[in-house]
Amino acid sequence: MDLPRVMSSLKNSLSPGSKNWIAKFFQLLDKDVISLDLDLVQSNESDITHFISHRTGLVYGNAMHLLFSHGLDANKFTHDEKLKLLLFETLLFTYLRKKQGIFDQDAFLESLVDFYGTTQDSGVFAWFDRVFKGKAGLDIEEILAQRIHVKSTFFGANYWLNHMSNAFVFLDIVLYRAFLEGKIHSFSSHYHDYASSLMNSVIYAAYADNNVEEKEQRVLWHFLASTELGKAHRNRFENRILTGVPLKVIKQEFIEDKLLSKVSYELGIFLIQGTHEPTEIEYKHLKSLGRSIGLTEKEMQESMEMCTAYMLQNHNENLVFQSETDSGYVFKSFSQKWIRILGRNKDKLVQEMRESKELMALIQKSRKEELSPMEKEQVRTQFLDLIKTMPSIALFLLPGGSLLLPLILKLVPELVPSAFKVNEIEKTSEKNEL
Repeated sequence: MDLPRVMSSLKNSLSPGSKNWIAKFFQLLDKDVISLDLDLVQSNESDITHFISHRTGLVYGNAMHLLFSHGLDANKFTHDEKLKLLLFETLLFTYLRKKQGIFDQDAFLESLVDFYGTTQDSGVFAWFDRVFKGKAGLDIEEILAQRIHVKSTFFGANYWLNHMSNAFVFLDIVLYRAFLEGKIHSFSSHYHDYASSLMNSVIYAAYADNNVEEKEQRVLWHFLASTELGKAHRNRFENRILTGVPLKVIKQEFIEDKLLSKVSYELGIFLIQGTHEPTEIEYKHLKSLGRSIGLTEKEMQESMEMCTAYMLQNHNENLVFQSETDSGYVFKSFSQKWIRILGRNKDKLVQEMRESKELMALIQKSRKEELSPMEKEQVRTQFLDLIKTMPSIALFLLPGGSLLLPLILKLVPELVPSAFKVNEIEKTSEKNEL
């Protein structure tokens, strides 16, 4: 194998599942491996963020297409890695739309830190206070990793879905745009109100025919888990999932935000069309919902068309709805994820084995002559890497190793070999300008 070619490939790779990936993203942007679509950013269309988020799938909590990172091999990413990268790209796109001109990546990252902010909340958002360590990129990596996941028990009801990602992740974009426009102070101070508005709408949509199917109920429970609402709010919506919510309550509690209105309406459509053949009564009630949250007839028609188009275009893909309910799906999902991770790193494994040969050669040389300081450092580094590689592979080969490996690597990150660290940053280059 051509080692220089492998190293060059690593330099132009990105691993959104590993530390330092945001800094690497911007370095690849400077090198034109990742490119900003300036025509899209500078478009005169007023609702372009909403439109492109339909095309990428972010509105529905899916990452069907990336926004800027077309130069990367997205097939090597896990679902969570792709969703995390897409969320970051869409936050960046939203920032660029509001801050036309020269792009300052530090200002953007600081904007995200200010947006996600710190909070005195002792509940679900308390961890925001703990992740801010003074390095904006790493702080945001922590936040995004938290935002894309759904918190639930291991064998909870949510695992019947095709993934365990946050179905309401697009709320981050809605709130960030409102933040940039000066309408809200921070994510955590307004999230509960926005998430509650969205939750009310999808519950109303599910009860549009007064007959909530079992699959609709399961989607609603997944939506509720995605909100990460505090206990008091959660208890309220647990009751509403079982009994429904009237339009007058929706009107009273809904936050006036056009983008929020459209997403609420579209997730209602998605819930109904994705679980059964809708009736005329359901479509009539959906229109009542749309009018109640401030949508015009034209806007409702556009939302219906975009939602239907998305489902038709991606009907062969694994969307939100799946029929598997047993724990076997959990194991299969985890196993496929880690087989993909090890498979995509086969070149790196070969590199580790090649480095071990160099280690043996240096050991043989040391028996005849004194090694130089550089050679001694090579021995130390390669020996440690070999120790790191072997337990990782051994763990994976054990029964249930596909489940153990991610847990062990999370608890003992030092087990990750150096060749697996693709987010290494080269010398700082000039900031990219729009």
